[in-house]
Amino acid sequence: MVLIGKAQMFCKCLAMDLPPKRTLVSMITLLLALSNAGHAHAAETRVHVELVLALDVSASVDRAEFALQLQGLAAAFRDPDVLEAIADLQPLGAAIAVTQWGGPDEYRVTMPFTHIVTEQDAKAFGFVVSRGYRFTTATTTSITTAMLRSADMFAANGFDGGRRVIDLSGDGRDNSGLDLAAARVEVQRRKITVNGLAIEQDDTGMEAYYRDHVIVGPASFVERAAGYADFARAIKAKLLKELQPDAS
Repeated sequence: MVLIGKAQMFCKCLAMDLPPKRTLVSMITLLLALSNAGHAHAAETRVHVELVLALDVSASVDRAEFALQLQGLAAAFRDPDVLEAIADLQPLGAAIAVTQWGGPDEYRVTMPFTHIVTEQDAKAFGFVVSRGYRFTTATTTSITTAMLRSADMFAANGFDGGRRVIDLSGDGRDNSGLDLAAARVEVQRRKITVNGLAIEQDDTGMEAYYRDHVIVGPASFVERAAGYADFARAIKAKLLKELQPDAS
């Protein structure tokens, strides 16, 4: 029944009068959801790593800076070094999702968990990411929300990873008034690792802030980007560390 429902949604998408870009993104995202539709009602698919890529869309991020995040992430999934890292994960592969986050009520899954095993899977994933769009212009920066909502995504996602990792990118400090320290404790309790990509666009203390207040879990780390122009290099370096076979 779940598969039938998703197929019906896909057919409706074809008939929707949306701008071409959004139609394409909706179609491909639904196709990816269809490909994983059976996971929730079957044995979980074993993967080396379950990875949530959480992109900052808070008020400090302008349109050009958001575009650089998308372009950098999409380029990473075409990069020969990243493709080689994904090949090294065979036959299990990785399950990867993309989200956007801002204030306490501003969080959106823009790519569902997708099983990536082959070079073709990775390139297709990168293509869909490249065709994405910003769902909101957020008002505040809630790293707490990004962390907890991303952590919730691992439950019943149809995958069983040797590691569960949140890859949290951002250029600002948490200013939402929520308890970030408590969120870190909760994420650690769930045995989830949070790595940070600190974008030092205006605040040169972001790397230290992410190290002291954001990252958590075994072997967690911060990758520094010297502004948005450096995001593509930084996200590639970060993925190469995260897309490693687990020890089991």
